[in-house]
Amino acid sequence: MTQYINPHQQKLIVEKLYRSTDSITSLDKFNEQYEGKIGRLGERTLTLGDFARLMKQTAFSDYDIERFTKEITGLDLDLADY
Repeated sequence: MTQYINPHQQKLIVEKLYRSTDSITSLDKFNEQYEGKIGRLGERTLTLGDFARLMKQTAFSDYDIERFTKEITGLDLDLADY
């Protein structure tokens, strides 16, 4: 079964990655930094695999990405699989 991460969940994950309390500002900062490399995040629903491949191209730690994805979505993500 394919698992998905919706735009709202993406915003919340990025907020946690920046250790912020404002998901809008965090997402804007993320997109400003990474849009040229991976495209814009938080605008469309992504499969878990697509989200993982995009996030692997960022400077955030795999551990934090996996932990916050599990916390926000309940989905287990192992970036080593992608």
